[in-house]
Amino acid sequence: MKRILYILIPGLLLVNTGCKKFLEEKSQDEMRPSTVQDLSGLMAGEAYPYFVNITSVLNMVTDDVNCVGGQGLPNYEAVVRRGKAPFSWSKHMFEELLTAEGVANLSTLNSWEIIYNRIVGCNVGLEYADKVTGSEKDKANLKAEVLALRAYYYFMLVNMYGKPYNTQGLDPEKSPGVPLKLKMVVTDELFKRNSVAEVYRQIEADIQASISLFQQYPQDKGVYKMSETAGYALLSRVYLYQEKWDLAIEYANKALAKKSVLTQLSTFNSTLYYTYNTTDNSLNVNRIYSPAISKEVIWTYVPNKSVEDDFLKSSLSPAYNRVNVPPYGISPELINLYDSKGFEANETYIGDLRPRIYFNYASYVGVTPPSTLTYFFRGITGGMGGAGIRVAELYLNRAEANIQKFIQTGNDALRTSALNDLNTLRLSRYDSRKPYVQVDITDGTQLLNFYKEERRRELPFDGHRWFDLRRYGMPSISHLYQETAGTAQTFTLSKGDNRYTWPIPQVVLDRNGELTQNP
Repeated sequence: MKRILYILIPGLLLVNTGCKKFLEEKSQDEMRPSTVQDLSGLMAGEAYPYFVNITSVLNMVTDDVNCVGGQGLPNYEAVVRRGKAPFSWSKHMFEELLTAEGVANLSTLNSWEIIYNRIVGCNVGLEYADKVTGSEKDKANLKAEVLALRAYYYFMLVNMYGKPYNTQGLDPEKSPGVPLKLKMVVTDELFKRNSVAEVYRQIEADIQASISLFQQYPQDKGVYKMSETAGYALLSRVYLYQEKWDLAIEYANKALAKKSVLTQLSTFNSTLYYTYNTTDNSLNVNRIYSPAISKEVIWTYVPNKSVEDDFLKSSLSPAYNRVNVPPYGISPELINLYDSKGFEANETYIGDLRPRIYFNYASYVGVTPPSTLTYFFRGITGGMGGAGIRVAELYLNRAEANIQKFIQTGNDALRTSALNDLNTLRLSRYDSRKPYVQVDITDGTQLLNFYKEERRRELPFDGHRWFDLRRYGMPSISHLYQETAGTAQTFTLSKGDNRYTWPIPQVVLDRNGELTQNP
């Protein structure tokens, strides 16, 4: 089978006219996969998110990133300007990114186009699964994979471009979400936006159908492929966002029944505590997502770090060092949430190991008079997350749902269950050289606030924070922006701001007059 489909299909949803004629001019035999193995190989490139990036912009808009500034270096100042549009929550974010210095191709950052292209790939897989040769088990299992993937993508889209499902005073049945394109067929039809509730129902239907197929035709393809466990985890997340607490708990339980082990960070090579060599060079991702050393991975993919590098930190000279740190980095607010003991090496006890393993650091050696060498570490980039689904999220989802139910009912058993989940997670994250001290909070509101901070500590730069801010009431946050010294600006996102819902790229609106822009 020739992979001409890879060239022709992307953009189908975005350019609704012209593609049909273009496809008809090519030999259909060249485009059709003939076996389920061919189709599976095609899906690896067209449906799975390998080597694409959908989290760079998603991370830039959060309160986990701050702007250090250009530091008097022209190349650094250019990078600051490059990130200004998302960092300032511009209503013309994608148009400004397109013209930003050093951003040659908006399609590497335009999440609408990137994700819909993956959805097109999923629809191709579903269309061809019954047309290729191979066992029913292999074909059904492949369908299950792409159904779960399509649900994941629509979940991302509706939480970028639609209002939060739980927005107070807003009916999700009437609130504009994103268009649902569920067939591969090439058409001149211009798709309208389905409601947020409709999109969520489709997400749920896809995952349920996926789980059913996985159950009927089980295959263990490893953590680089979608699975029944991943489906349960996704449903737990979906129901959490809808504030359907019982269902969020039910599907977290189902996933944890399949896989509940957490990675003990203290078992990582101890040099990680001191050198901050925190990436798996073969994958270029946070080691917590590396199947070779992390036991809690449910599903993982390799994000295109070169895209993020090009967006935020390429062509910088001199290289990052103890003096000139990246223009955008980890916010002090996030760093200060961890109770780790400083950033000096060779301590007898560190505490919370997550900032040392989840973030990238630069180190240098200083001299403390009269002659003692001291090691210093400075966070330089916002982690290497955004690469899948982990068991840790399940403990958090279940804890949040139980806390919310405890606040509603006063049933102390729910509080105890939530604390058990939080302490189980935290125990796996702390330096084992001292006994972990259990958290015990009796007040529901205080416990919920602690939980929110714990979720932020555990899932930084995994693509969760922006969505969490949205469903937690869209609080006011501010970004201090500075290209050079003395040119600081403060950008503020007010509580409930419409900019918590991203603008649809103008290029998409120009191609489809049936779409309406977000306010």
